[in-house]
Amino acid sequence: MKRLYFITSIIVLSCVIASGFIIPITSETNSPKNNTRMLYSAEEYIIKAQGDRIVVYKGKDQKPFIETTTAVSSLPKDVQNKLSRGISYSSEANMREALNEFCS
Repeated sequence: MKRLYFITSIIVLSCVIASGFIIPITSETNSPKNNTRMLYSAEEYIIKAQGDRIVVYKGKDQKPFIETTTAVSSLPKDVQNKLSRGISYSSEANMREALNEFCS
């Protein structure tokens, strides 16, 4: 029985040591330096007016990230002017907070 525990301990210890070498290799290949999609981790969100509706774009995408049914014409003129140029947000939480204010 002692021999079984000893062999099991050796196997477990070997696995732990081997994982110490494998984890840095696998995490290095998935690092933002090597993954061009991850270079834009701080995505920019832009709230704009498209026609008479409020639309949100994410990053440099041409397709809307969020489309609303809120009419831009129902908002104050200064907000309409800002939306026609586009309002930029660095985080999704800030963008959603502003969008909720515009749409309520």
